[in-house]
Formats: sequence, structure tokens, C-alpha cells
Amino acid sequence: MDELATRAILGEIGGGKPDKDNRATSWWGGNFLGAKNEDVPVCNRSGRSMHPVLQIRVDELPEVPSGFEGLALLNIWMDLQSDTFWGARNGNGFLVRTYKDLKGLVPLGVGFRESTELPSFPIYWRETILEQPGWEDMSAQVPTNVARAPADGWFFKSRYLSDRYYELRSKYPVKIGGWPTWIQGSDWPKDAKFFFQVDSSDKGKLYLGDAGSFYIFQTSDGWEIRGDCY
Repeated sequence: MDELATRAILGEIGGGKPDKDNRATSWWGGNFLGAKNEDVPVCNRSGRSMHPVLQIRVDELPEVPSGFEGLALLNIWMDLQSDTFWGARNGNGFLVRTYKDLKGLVPLGVGFRESTELPSFPIYWRETILEQPGWEDMSAQVPTNVARAPADGWFFKSRYLSDRYYELRSKYPVKIGGWPTWIQGSDWPKDAKFFFQVDSSDKGKLYLGDAGSFYIFQTSDGWEIRGDCY
């Protein structure tokens, strides 16, 4: 379990005074940056313009998670009327863009509180924790004699599980790194790396099914999204 525990960074939507003129920071719901030659993305399936959901400035994170090395900025746009967050490839219902340098980036899309689709808030990175995978995500790596043993406290009572974890997750709906916190069971894309998770949020006005979440993975040929709810 110690070998599988992975560090997760938890982010809060709002919670401080926004600097509305500073787009070069982590944002929710707008105030994004993009390359000079980029436009607001359009969903390949619906033809609708996508909305800015989450922008992550990597050097604001307390540490650089695996996979984020060499990146300066990452943002995700979504077609908020689409239900493809249950499972799709980049460009269908969502779009992930990454940038290796902040230099030359320009404002793109709606600015601070210019849209009623989602509120715009800065993101604050509040906590860093070690978390273990869910049983389905690790079962293939557990020896058979351990998996079938009657003693299961090593998993269900491990030091990485605590009441505080659920308290933190209720406060901080953005998670970078760590493991996907599945609701109804693992749906990991083949040969993919987990990057981040966003939960439904009253403050962020994002509702994904019944108190659901979406999960962003990187594969060898792009990005994929998965969704889950109660």
C-alpha cells in the first residue's frame, strides 16, 4: 500500500479576494489564457462553443505532480450542455489544452464574471495528502493470497483512510494527481495516466448527474474524460 499511495493536491473554488485582471493564475469558470492563434474551442459533436471550466497554473501547485513536468499552464473547456463527460476523447464535449510557457499567451474567452454559465473564481491549492487507490484500481497488483485473505484491515483501515479525507473532499472539489475517487466503480481508460478530477460544486455551479465527478486521463494519443455519479 505504501508503494501505491500517491500524493494529491486539493483545490478550493474561491475563498480569497480575486485579482480579476490577472489571467495568468489558476481560475474557475473563465479568465483563461490561450495562444495567439487559438479561438474558443467548438465541440466536434454538437458544434457548440465550449466554456472555460478550469485553468491550472502549474508553478502555483505546492509540488509538480507526475505528468505535469514541463508544463506551465493547463486548461479544460467543456460543452456544458453535453453529456459526453461520461466518456469521450479530446474535442468531443471537452477539450484540454496545455502550454509549456506563459510567454506569448493572451486572454481567451469570457473574462471575470462576464458569463452567467459558470461563476468565475480563483482556485486556491489548500491541501496536499497521500491517498490510496480504490480496490478496483489496485486489485490486479495484489497477490492472490493477500486478496483472498480474511484479514482486510491493511486496506480498509490503512493509514491513508480517515474521516478527514472525506471532510477535505467536501471542501475542495478540484483534485490534481492522486487516484480517481470513483463512485460506482473504476472506468480507467486503457494505458492511461490519471491527471485530475473535478467534483460537482454548488459554489462552482457545476452539476454532473447526481453529485457526480469527471476525471481527466492522458493516453498515448491524447486526452480522455470519464464521468461517474450516484
